[in-house]
Amino acid sequence: METELPTIAILPVPFSPDQILIAFAVLIPALVIFNLLLISEGIFESIGLRFYQAVLVTAGALLGSLIDIPLLPVGEDVIAVNVGGAVIPLFVTLEMVGRGRVSWLKSLAAVVMVSLVAYAFATPVPGLGITMPFYIAPLAGAVAGLLLARGCRTAPGLAYAGGTMGTLLGADILNLANPEVLSALVGGGGSTVLSIGGAGIFDGIFVTGVLSVLLAVYAGRRLREKGGVCPQEGGE
Repeated sequence: METELPTIAILPVPFSPDQILIAFAVLIPALVIFNLLLISEGIFESIGLRFYQAVLVTAGALLGSLIDIPLLPVGEDVIAVNVGGAVIPLFVTLEMVGRGRVSWLKSLAAVVMVSLVAYAFATPVPGLGITMPFYIAPLAGAVAGLLLARGCRTAPGLAYAGGTMGTLLGADILNLANPEVLSALVGGGGSTVLSIGGAGIFDGIFVTGVLSVLLAVYAGRRLREKGGVCPQEGGE
């Protein structure tokens, strides 16, 4: 008696290894950016923006981080302002203050607090720019927001204002206003663009704003759950 064994059809793979590598090289960054858009959209909604505003701000910040607007010539070099890392965070902060979602006085205090921390930790590096440990500004922004809002719901908005504007002021503007630092940064030869708030598509100011709000939202919720902080908001 003969037994028929099942056959397995082996089909040729329609893609070459090189094509598969190229597909992964395109898909992985696309998935990262897509997830970042989703997270950021939720973050901006938490500070009072509507859905369409949050989407526009998130997409604008990512695309705008590739755009520098020339501001001030310094010899052969140029001081520029980055759209995604400076202009859009400024507009978001002004929008929050203008609509009364955060106090302008507390926002100013948050900016001053974070700018002092950012200035202390920022390090000008010739040929590279102004560097700072990535966790300093988000932590400073979140702490400033929580302290000034006393753990209440305005903490995320104050954290965003302090984290973004404070970093721009303390790390970028105050350092570029120092003639010694400026001459060191532009002294590498050739034309240099010193971009205020600019650091590529994953811009430091953009990430700082997102992380500041995340930390403030999480810590503020924990403080309210434990009680003693914002009792009128404790019943979430």
